[in-house]
Amino acid sequence: MLTLFNYLVLSGIFAGGFVLFSTPFTFYVNYGFMFSFLVMWLFSGHKLYLNKHFLLFLVVFFVLALFNVFLKNNTFPTLFKQVSGFIFNGTAYYVLIKANKGDISKLFKIYLKLAVIAAVIGIFQEISFLADFADGYDYSYFIPNFRLGGTVLGILRVSSVLPEPAHFGGAMAPAIFISVLNIMKNEANFISRKISFVIIVSALLTFSLITYVGSILALILIVGNYRRIKLIITSLSVLLALAIFSYKYVSEIRIRVDDTYAVVTGNAVLIESNLSTFAFLSNAAVAVRSFKNNPLFGSGIGSHSVSYDRYIFEVIDSEQDTMILNKEDAGSLFFRLMSETGLLGILGFLYFIKRFYVSRKRDQRLWIVSNSIACLFLINLIRLGNFFYCGFMFFVWAYYFANKNATALHSIPQSEQIDNTTFAKGIL
Repeated sequence: MLTLFNYLVLSGIFAGGFVLFSTPFTFYVNYGFMFSFLVMWLFSGHKLYLNKHFLLFLVVFFVLALFNVFLKNNTFPTLFKQVSGFIFNGTAYYVLIKANKGDISKLFKIYLKLAVIAAVIGIFQEISFLADFADGYDYSYFIPNFRLGGTVLGILRVSSVLPEPAHFGGAMAPAIFISVLNIMKNEANFISRKISFVIIVSALLTFSLITYVGSILALILIVGNYRRIKLIITSLSVLLALAIFSYKYVSEIRIRVDDTYAVVTGNAVLIESNLSTFAFLSNAAVAVRSFKNNPLFGSGIGSHSVSYDRYIFEVIDSEQDTMILNKEDAGSLFFRLMSETGLLGILGFLYFIKRFYVSRKRDQRLWIVSNSIACLFLINLIRLGNFFYCGFMFFVWAYYFANKNATALHSIPQSEQIDNTTFAKGIL
């Protein structure tokens, strides 16, 4: 039964399009699996596990957010929705990991199996589009929030079963890191090299700027850890080729880059830019204004939508039509932390990444897990700001437990340790 729930709960990483209702909060189908798991766990005679540091985090940010409610920088409904989300998601994923005795490698392999399935669906989606088989690439008939991502050079921008290509790229970030590592090092860490190529191809077919940025971040993390001249030269060549190809041939990326540069340099008006540039820069401007008003502690968890309504007409002309884009999550975790939690939240999250990072010297297997999740964190800081979307809270706990696993391994006598290559076998 636990194995079944492992798959059901982790499937939520790729189930962002399966939404039952959006009011008063977004209810993803996966929430039903998570709730069922917690009920099963309790009725099996077990107790819920709660992390004391997580509880302290909730109390501190709840009190700060509540204070902002009285200052009218936040509203109680938005605060309650976010705190409830943290309690539910944080508890469910934490209990799932504890139920598996903290074995992150086991759960991470399940994530990778699901990622492979998502990648294959993405490639099938592309083939179906080229074959003009609508039901094979347009999944709106069974995925409520699904929408086609458009085309580039006559090729579909794949999103697999997720609502957008960028969301697919974000969910695939850890798998992309491992795939890049396997191809560059000619290894088979967790997955085979053949499967690694499948994942890379599906990522490239998104034609998503943030997905490509994630691939670049993966290369940088790998090169930064190995520091070999040949690897550095190869990586720089790949990066340069990818950047030139993306800008020259992928209009979606070129438009975003050109519009962003034009607006930032004052040569264009924000309201006339493409939707992605408008969403990114308008939320950045709102976040900066909110930060200036509350630099230390922010305006409170869930308050960015309030700040957006307050400051958006300082960003654009009030007489122009307002496009409401990423109002709830700021479209970027960094902007959201800046707006809602101030310096305390930004520095706290960066400290978390540094404190629980697993170096390659400590454990090769867990270094791979740790770095792949760090890649996901960086992508979220740039582009994705939802605290609960695509299993974000699972990856937070997985990052934490990877460090705990590495520490535990060092406390075991060398003669009793299992060789890392046993854990690093390909799952397919």
